[in-house]
Amino acid sequence: MRYLYKEFILMTVVVFISFSSFAKDKPPEPITWNNDLKEWIFGEDVIKDGSHLFSLDTPYRALDAAIVPISVNFNQPQFEENFVKSLTLIVDENPSPVVSKFNFTPKVGNASITTRIRIDKYTYVRAVIEMNNGEKYMNASFVKAAGGCSAPSLADMDAVMARLGKMKMKFFETGNKNSLSKAQFLISHPNYSGLQFNQLTRAEIPAHFVNYIKIEQDDELILEAYPDISLSEDPAITFHFHDTGKPLKVLVKDSDGKEFANDFPLSSVISKNF
Repeated sequence: MRYLYKEFILMTVVVFISFSSFAKDKPPEPITWNNDLKEWIFGEDVIKDGSHLFSLDTPYRALDAAIVPISVNFNQPQFEENFVKSLTLIVDENPSPVVSKFNFTPKVGNASITTRIRIDKYTYVRAVIEMNNGEKYMNASFVKAAGGCSAPSLADMDAVMARLGKMKMKFFETGNKNSLSKAQFLISHPNYSGLQFNQLTRAEIPAHFVNYIKIEQDDELILEAYPDISLSEDPAITFHFHDTGKPLKVLVKDSDGKEFANDFPLSSVISKNF
């Protein structure tokens, strides 16, 4: 009898531990989104499940909350009659939840985007798309990260400002005219959030961030973005475009009113396996 009792106690403990582990890993209810954010950003718009259209790829636990990789990948290309008109990236628990809104045209070919964001605390990350017919779809992921919005830059402030606005464009799978190509745009910018402190003086660093990006080819828009402080330092965006062989033109503006522009000829392919 005593043996059976011990067996019962042991099984109870195992079941309790298993249930506790399951409950611990289960994402919480999206209270912020349900109670406030959804209505604030989209009003009464109906937002459908988007899992059949695209995926949202994020780490479950981020290695660095100030530089969290995020990818939105679409299952189908863009067509004139059916295309992704916009993509809005949202981090529920950030001080500024809307990371960026991206506007697209059919020239983008495929609306898949990769970038890096800041995360302030454990949160849901969302990608909400609007199709050209006005329908909206969403995917969401829960990410464990904290402190990214107030994390100090690892670079010296003088060095950061000295290279402010310097741009790079890495071309991938390109070089063939009239093909679907892929590129990564990078700009050197501290993207100060207004929540960081100077590590020497301990004074607050005023917000100073990229708030507009436009990429064109042949004066035809590929994409434009309206970022906020939740985009990481030194913003990087990987995107697609229907290539005509002409240079890509980029215009960037920041919250201090500075403008940066550059042209990037499609003269080389850095990688075909990016």
